[in-house]
Amino acid sequence: MQLVEPRPAFAQIYSIDISNSTNTTAVMKVIRDISREKEIEKMKSEFIFIAAHQLRTPLSAIKWVFSMILDGDVGKITNEQKEILEKGKFSTQRMIILVNDLLNISRIEEGKFNYNFENINLEDIIKKVLAMEDNKIKEKEINLTFKKEPATSTIVNGDSEKLYLALQNIIENAINYTFKKGSVEILIKETDGNFKIEVKDTGAGIPKTDLNRLFNKFYRGSNVIRMQTEGTGLGLFITKNIIDRHNGKIEIDSKEGEGTKVSIFIPKPQNKLDLMNKDSRGEIL
Repeated sequence: MQLVEPRPAFAQIYSIDISNSTNTTAVMKVIRDISREKEIEKMKSEFIFIAAHQLRTPLSAIKWVFSMILDGDVGKITNEQKEILEKGKFSTQRMIILVNDLLNISRIEEGKFNYNFENINLEDIIKKVLAMEDNKIKEKEINLTFKKEPATSTIVNGDSEKLYLALQNIIENAINYTFKKGSVEILIKETDGNFKIEVKDTGAGIPKTDLNRLFNKFYRGSNVIRMQTEGTGLGLFITKNIIDRHNGKIEIDSKEGEGTKVSIFIPKPQNKLDLMNKDSRGEIL
């Protein structure tokens, strides 16, 4: 292969044990050039980013038009017209969520999902998420409880916007996949140098065969697809990337038909310097 100009190259290396019966240890290395695959993957990611970016503006304009008409800014509408317009607005909002998820995926894969680390309160973020989900909670008559261990300070150094997105994905899933009059419990406590956020629901649960695919892009449980068509299957992939970037971890324990418990661990600051002496990338100065 002749290179016209310098370019990055990528390879996969496999190790194969070819030891023989004479107790001689031997390993064969197989190197496979995957530069072309990486290039195609990058082109695909760039295409998704551009397409999603171009879609976001007209979709936002359409949503704005629906809102104007529903608010009566262009005249009175009948109840029948209102019902149709609300369905249109809802569908447009779903498309905007999908576009935003695709943009976030592209940014993650390109390493451009930028973070702005500052002192934030995990309890406040959860309360904001619950305020946004309040109508849905009431509509489904869900028994929701939110508790924090007494005297627990939930201040961490993190990106408020990104952690809001991660916690919104988890809490929204719990609410969406919990049946009417079910329950959702949220708890913040301290454990082994971490803040542990538990979100437990009495919802549909996850089939055992799907548990190893939870954080894959576009994954949706085979059982919930039948009960709810909405959803991009990108939320958990994005959430895991956000938690990883905060040096945390996420664990999911679920049983189909009985519910799901999601545990998120975010490291506690060791001292005041951990809260103060970090730059915008979250690195110690």
